[in-house]
Amino acid sequence: MFGEGRTNATQPNPPDAPALSDAPRRLQDGTVFAAKPTQRLLDVRTAAAELQTIHPAVTLIGRVMADPNRSSIVQSVYGGRVVPIDGGIPRIGQTVRKGDLLIQIEPHLPVADRTTILEKVGEIEQLMAVTENKLRRLRPLAERGAVPHGQVNDLESELEGLRARRETVRNSRTGFEELRASTDGVITSAKVVPGQVIQPQDVLFQIADPSSLWVEALAYDDIGLKQPEAATAMAPNGQQIALTFVGTSRALRQHATVVQFAMPDPPTGLNIGQPLNVMIQSGAPVAGLIFPRNAVVRSGNGENIVWLHAGPERFEPKPVRVLPVDAARVIVAAGVKEGERIVIRGTDLINQIR
Repeated sequence: MFGEGRTNATQPNPPDAPALSDAPRRLQDGTVFAAKPTQRLLDVRTAAAELQTIHPAVTLIGRVMADPNRSSIVQSVYGGRVVPIDGGIPRIGQTVRKGDLLIQIEPHLPVADRTTILEKVGEIEQLMAVTENKLRRLRPLAERGAVPHGQVNDLESELEGLRARRETVRNSRTGFEELRASTDGVITSAKVVPGQVIQPQDVLFQIADPSSLWVEALAYDDIGLKQPEAATAMAPNGQQIALTFVGTSRALRQHATVVQFAMPDPPTGLNIGQPLNVMIQSGAPVAGLIFPRNAVVRSGNGENIVWLHAGPERFEPKPVRVLPVDAARVIVAAGVKEGERIVIRGTDLINQIR
């Protein structure tokens, strides 16, 4: 009895049967189990594959640039010293209107030019003095009728012309050059401070309209010489940007053809000079299954895969070969059959389940 009880006491309890769990997990065959509540939590959406014919896209490296018709630079023609206006010197990010006074430039004149101006002013004042003396002599005679009034009128006109010439010569020495905005927009560059001495043709301000932007891309083969069927770009926030073809340069830059596109409706947040990937559709159309770019992810070994909805709560990875269409879609050329349901939203979350 005693031995029996001792034997029973030392026997381990039998292991509990594993309980089924609804937690998402990666199964041994590589598929993923995700219960329906988990799918709703991850906002998983699927779509059936439909065969379509479309032009494939080629990706070009581009950058954002200002619309040449809606941007401008501010330069001085003569050079001199910067004189700020009452409101101070405009700074970057400030909105300006066409014709707004930005700064004034006090021109620099050499000593020889100043001497010439003073001599010219002296000559004009001497002629003015002679003309005034003639008027003082002829006015009394004209009132008595001894001299025609026409001579007095001619001298008065001559005197007014001399005064105007004197003011013009004086202003050439002391007048300020006014620099104004040539277009509406935002100041993107300001390279002046009060008292700075600038040279002629120095770029002092750059003005651009953020609502009117272009994209300039480089094409390293003959695709840049043809007008594309369509062109799109991807914004930093993932938004697709529609592009309108503008033109192609016949001169190479860095052994590449320059292609320019306009943005009919540029999104907020784009900066001039920002790099963008540009997708242009050209070439012969091909048949394939069209899916959003978010439907294609990278597996652990680096290959492109999509997640097939193999069952109500089961997802199976499928290696695929993809071709770009635009900034938001791709062509799945191989790996998926028509009619199969593919995860198009929440794909990256399904791919992270372990």
